[in-house]
Amino acid sequence: MMHHLMQSIFIARDFSLQTYGKCFYRSITKLTDTLEAAEKRKSVPLISNDVITASMQSHAIPTMNATVTTTKTMPLVETANFDIATESFKFPKVIPRVRIEKVPLPFEEIPGPMILKLWEKYWRYVPLLGRLSWNRNVTPIKYLFDEYGCIVRINGPLVNDIIMIHRPEHIAEVFNQESESPIRSSIDILQHYHLNHQKYRSAGAFSLEGLEWLEVKKKINQPLHETISDYVGKLDLVCDELVNKIRNIRNRQDEVPANFHQELTAWGMECFYVTMFNKHFGFLDSTSKSASEATKIINALITAHTYMSRCETGFQVWRFFETPFAKKLYAACDFLDEVIGKNICQTQNKLQASLLSKQEKSMDEEKNLPLLEKMMIQCIHPNDISILLMDMIILGVQAVINCEAFLLYFLAKNPRIQKRLYNEIMTVLSKTEHTLTKESLKDMPYLKACIKESLRLRPAFPYLTRLLPTTISLHGYTIPKGTFVIMANQITSQREEHFEDPEKYQPERWLNHDEYARNDYQEYSCLPFGYGIRSCLGKNMAETQMMLLTAKLIQEFTIEYDYAEIRSRFFMINVPNRALRFRFVDRNLKNDKKYGI
Repeated sequence: MMHHLMQSIFIARDFSLQTYGKCFYRSITKLTDTLEAAEKRKSVPLISNDVITASMQSHAIPTMNATVTTTKTMPLVETANFDIATESFKFPKVIPRVRIEKVPLPFEEIPGPMILKLWEKYWRYVPLLGRLSWNRNVTPIKYLFDEYGCIVRINGPLVNDIIMIHRPEHIAEVFNQESESPIRSSIDILQHYHLNHQKYRSAGAFSLEGLEWLEVKKKINQPLHETISDYVGKLDLVCDELVNKIRNIRNRQDEVPANFHQELTAWGMECFYVTMFNKHFGFLDSTSKSASEATKIINALITAHTYMSRCETGFQVWRFFETPFAKKLYAACDFLDEVIGKNICQTQNKLQASLLSKQEKSMDEEKNLPLLEKMMIQCIHPNDISILLMDMIILGVQAVINCEAFLLYFLAKNPRIQKRLYNEIMTVLSKTEHTLTKESLKDMPYLKACIKESLRLRPAFPYLTRLLPTTISLHGYTIPKGTFVIMANQITSQREEHFEDPEKYQPERWLNHDEYARNDYQEYSCLPFGYGIRSCLGKNMAETQMMLLTAKLIQEFTIEYDYAEIRSRFFMINVPNRALRFRFVDRNLKNDKKYGI
């Protein structure tokens, strides 16, 4: 009997160690030692009266700290009652779990398409973005993530030098460790054109890296911001020109021609001329004296953008000889470079004449200077200005007009959103005598939300790139220094854990700031203009132009679209894959009643 009793006590002691901690363990151990001592004294004769008395007294003892006054065995057994014993113990807190640090897996174990290893000897002739533009959209990239997970490795000529990611927390890690002069990929064909064809001393602002980039940004960032702010009224007049153009080109069903994208290009170039040179060129006026040259400039811009994309996609044979695509690109760029050069020479002559006449400008006059003059006052070399303007025309203007095209499409497909936007615009304009100003634009949060939501679904650049300056750990893998990282920000901005109904156009989601402030990585989930030091310099220019044109069009028209869904194609930037056959219906009392607006 004593053997089974001791076994039960030892089991209780083990259980107490796991559940109640050391305190209970010590008490049971003390009890066990007492019983062992009693076992040794088992030869002492038991008196039944003593046993009964001791047993009755034991039930009156509230705790196990009572002093044992008898050498009899049974009373000790009675006091070992489990319920009574637990009354006197204070159970300690649960022992915290020990966290085991996981060692990151080596870079070579990151999953990816192994077949690309067979192409390594050809890889050096394929551009970074060209490798990712199969079928010219983001579908193949999404396929790789679906197939291999949230981090994908692509083998290159230097072996394992490209990583693709799309989770916001991974993107945050890349941006948080970047240096003061981060390095991103450049457009190889434009860099080759500037350095080898034109023999310029630099590859341009888009391709500059390190301290050279920081120097250019320092000189043009503030003048660019001031110029856009001061030229809101002049840019608004350009929007009026497009409104009149739309009224002239519509058919009987109020539908614009299939080449309406070209009219948006004319609007974008006119805005560029006003901002850079402070003059109207007449891109939207087919009766102007410069209409012929304006058509040539627009055609050159479209040609340059088209063949830039084709040269960047696939194998870069143009590195060895001028291919037909490269020749067409160079011819278009030469024409644009000539146009830019004429304006630079005119501005130089104007500034020299001002110096000779010792003309002093007031602060207000300096603020209203066009951006080109401000850049020359900053002592930027004329060649660097020419390259910068070339990049702004081919990349910047194209980005703005295509983003505006997607925005008009989303508004046309969502009449309720369009109605709410119209109400906001008219409410603000009623306070400013129906004139758009930089102050009135600040009072249109829903307009800003409409633009931001469109950029979330169709950003101008679906990918961001960085060269890692240090070794980091991502998703349990070690990513070494010098690895190129491709961040698929268009896929990032459509993840359901950050955006409810991510494929749905809902501008209201950007009005509830508290909802998106809860997530630490929310700011990295939508990056239409990049992030950090290398973010887009023209962000303010693009947003201002889009706000002005959208407000003007919604004020004047109800926009409709009756054809198949418009998706995006990747031509270095996202472009619509269908013709922009919008209906622009004039807003009047009859139409307002018809559409419930």
